[in-house]
Amino acid sequence: MLGVIYSYNLVVTLNTVKIEMAYLTNYNLGQLSQKLSINTDVSLDFFLEHIYNDQELYSILNKRETEYLFKYKMLIDNEVRFVVEYYNEVPEREDTRKFVFNRGGRMKYHLNPDCKLIRKDYVDFIIPEEIRAFGDDAIIEYRNWFDQNKFGEKYRSKTIDKNVLISAFNLKYPAKYKIKPIEDNSNLFIIKQPNSKYDSVDSNYDAEKTKQKLELLKNEWNRHFPCRTTKIIAKFKHLLNRSDEEINSKITELFSDVFITNYGLHKLKNKFSISRTLTNEIIKLLLEHIKWTYKLEDKNFDNATLEKFGLECCLGCAKENNNS
Repeated sequence: MLGVIYSYNLVVTLNTVKIEMAYLTNYNLGQLSQKLSINTDVSLDFFLEHIYNDQELYSILNKRETEYLFKYKMLIDNEVRFVVEYYNEVPEREDTRKFVFNRGGRMKYHLNPDCKLIRKDYVDFIIPEEIRAFGDDAIIEYRNWFDQNKFGEKYRSKTIDKNVLISAFNLKYPAKYKIKPIEDNSNLFIIKQPNSKYDSVDSNYDAEKTKQKLELLKNEWNRHFPCRTTKIIAKFKHLLNRSDEEINSKITELFSDVFITNYGLHKLKNKFSISRTLTNEIIKLLLEHIKWTYKLEDKNFDNATLEKFGLECCLGCAKENNNS
C-alpha cells in the first residue's frame, strides 16, 4: 500500500468523463496539520471525542500538540466539516530563515502517483542559531555556501554523511564568527522525514497493545513529573531549543527570579528533554490510533479543498497533465 492520500475529482467534458487523482504525501499531511489555523480551542471534551478517550493524556499534552492531533484527525475523517466549522484560512508560508532549502511558499499535491517527488524523502538542513543571529546577509551567505558545495545533493546521494558537514562547518564558521564548533555526530544540522512510504498504516495495528504502551508512558511521565511545578516545567519543553537567556526569562516569569538558581539550569533542561521524548512517543502512538480508526488507507480528498488549504499542484504533474 502506497503511503499517499489521494482524491478523486471528476472533470466532465462533452464526450468523456475524466477522473483525476490528487496525491498528498504523508509528510505534507503532517505539515498541513501543523500549519492550518483553527478557530476553536481543543477542550477536554473535544479531545475525548475526537482523539482519544483518556483525560490524563490531555493533561500531559500542551495546546499546540492537542491542536495538531485534532487537525490531523479531522483532515482524515471529515475535511469538509473541518473547513465549514473550524478552519481559518492562513497566508502563504513565509521564509523563516531557519533552513537552507525551505524558504516558504506553498506545499504541493500531485496528480501522478509515479511522480518522483512523491517518493522523495524530505531532507533539509538547519541554519545554526549562531549564524542566524548575524542577520540576513549571513543567512544568504550560508545558503550560498551550501549550494556551491552541493552539500544537499551529496548528502541525499549518500556520498557524504553528517560528520563531513560538521567538519566543513567547523573549518569555516567558528573562526569567522567567533562561535563554538559543532560536536561530532551532532544531530543539530539535519531534518529528515519520510515523505511517502509503504507503512503509513500498520496492518497489524492492535488497539489494546497501544493502550498498554500509553499506560506505561503515563506511568513514566508521572515518575518524572510528580508535582504541579514539574508538570508546568514539562509543558515548556520547547524552551530546550532556546537560548539560556530566553529560558531564564520565561522560567522567571512562571516562577521567580531565583528559581533557576535554586533548581539548576542543567536539571531544568534535562526535564525539558525527558518531557519531549515522552510526549513524542505518546503523539506517535496517538497518530497510529487516528490513522487506523479513521482509515487513512481509504482516505480521499477533494482537490478544491487541498487548494483552499493553500496547496498547489506539483509543476511536473501539472505539465504532464496539460500535455496529456
